[in-house]
Amino acid sequence: MRRLALIFSLTTSAFAASSTEPKDITQAGIQTAFRILQKEYIRSSDLTFDVLNRAALSGLLQRLDFGAELVARTTTAKSGALTGVQAELLSPQTGYLRPREFTARETEELEKNLAGFVEKKVEHLILDLRSPAPPGNFNDAADMLSLFIPKGEVLFKMKQMGQTASEVETNTREPVWSRQLLVLVDDETNNLGETMAAVLRQRKQALLIGAPTRGGAVRYETVPVDAEWSLRFARAEVLLADDSSVFKKGLQPDFPVSMPVSLKRQVYHATDAKDVKTSITDRPRPRFNEAALVANTNPELDSYLKRSAGEALPEDTPHPSDTVLQRAVDLITTRTLFQSAKIDWNPKTPARQEPPARRAIPVTK
Repeated sequence: MRRLALIFSLTTSAFAASSTEPKDITQAGIQTAFRILQKEYIRSSDLTFDVLNRAALSGLLQRLDFGAELVARTTTAKSGALTGVQAELLSPQTGYLRPREFTARETEELEKNLAGFVEKKVEHLILDLRSPAPPGNFNDAADMLSLFIPKGEVLFKMKQMGQTASEVETNTREPVWSRQLLVLVDDETNNLGETMAAVLRQRKQALLIGAPTRGGAVRYETVPVDAEWSLRFARAEVLLADDSSVFKKGLQPDFPVSMPVSLKRQVYHATDAKDVKTSITDRPRPRFNEAALVANTNPELDSYLKRSAGEALPEDTPHPSDTVLQRAVDLITTRTLFQSAKIDWNPKTPARQEPPARRAIPVTK
């Protein structure tokens, strides 16, 4: 009976995640419902202890969402995707950085690339934190944030379960980047990226562009539960400098830009081996111009002949476009134009001078 009561208790927590479960039903009512099903359900033999246990665990994990999940203990093969930091100059004044895994090695790459941008006198930086990376180590998040936060400032705090005091992470080094910063986020931003975005936005050092994040700024712990599976669950919550939290709340971007996750992954896959700039620029169709005349070619005629023969042209397959990154570049361009424009909103117009009056000429007969 004690085992059955434990199953009922776990399954009660699982059913609390269901939107169809009546909120006013009592614990005794739920246990009664289970007993009736086990005795009188048309296939009561299917409701074994193993089935009920699995249903309880599945429902509980569904309710906790990303707060807890089962992960395979076996090491999976590499997907072949590139690792490290993707760095590029989108323009002489705009740099782009995207960490793919948020590891200690990528922190060193970030610092090296940031120092290079500073040396080249780059004024704007776009930090892309949308990579769908697994949960990472918050020591790496602190090291990455230290590249942007002034020395001696609080980076974030970690509140462990069952403890009243929080662990405070403070920057102990001089930052590398202190200029204009835009941060790209979405629902796939992992726990480290979301923490970095939250800290930079709260300190008013960055504007967020993209889609709302899911609110997973927590530190995970992974514990083996059997020979094949481990339980990864949230053990500590990230707090900002003012003790506020984004767990289960997420971050609302300053400039919302919607983009399907599938399209973003296509962009990442297409630009891993190419320039990021190709995802925000259009490829013009070849036309007959002066250069073609000098080269004694006619690209328009060649395209016409290929299309007449049923052949596909390069412009028939458009490359995936990164709308979020494009809007970030547009924002930087607009801001730069407004700052460089010298507009006198109160021009001092000279007083209007009336023409001198002409003397009347007497009429003589």
